[in-house]
Amino acid sequence: MARTIDAHRKQLDALIAQTEQISAIIEEHSLTTGILAELQKSSKTGHTSARLSIGSGVTLNYTHEGKEEGTALIDIGSGVYGEKPWSEVHALTLERKEGITLLHKDLSEQVIKLEEKITHLAQEFNSAAEQLQPSQPQDTPVQETPSTSASEEKQPRRQQRRGSRFGNELTLDD
Repeated sequence: MARTIDAHRKQLDALIAQTEQISAIIEEHSLTTGILAELQKSSKTGHTSARLSIGSGVTLNYTHEGKEEGTALIDIGSGVYGEKPWSEVHALTLERKEGITLLHKDLSEQVIKLEEKITHLAQEFNSAAEQLQPSQPQDTPVQETPSTSASEEKQPRRQQRRGSRFGNELTLDD
């Protein structure tokens, strides 16, 4: 049962990591759709400009003249890029974002279900551990009798060994 709980916890950690990655992708898509929407708005004025970061601290100025919509390159699948108008790229990005958001929702639901399952298994484990523990006898004080010999007094009492490092409670490792 402890191994099952441990396996579920590892699975939970992996799901949480995936959820965080997907959250970052959703944020990136939100930023991209916002920029594309602004480019579409500004193209109606006849002059659009932006600054594009290309990495290593280098930024390019981008200027688009004319009232027609500009184009952007977009991955249309399997690493194939196509040049599409901003409006189409915006629509495709929104569609992808919706799909990724659904995936994020599904993973979040799986995380919740797995957390509930781990909690339930841990409770079952604790209940089973309590039933397996032997009942501890009550310590009754030992009264010394005057007939105790000197040799018995010199021998130290042997201490009872405790069942675990943490007292009488079992841990998942036990």
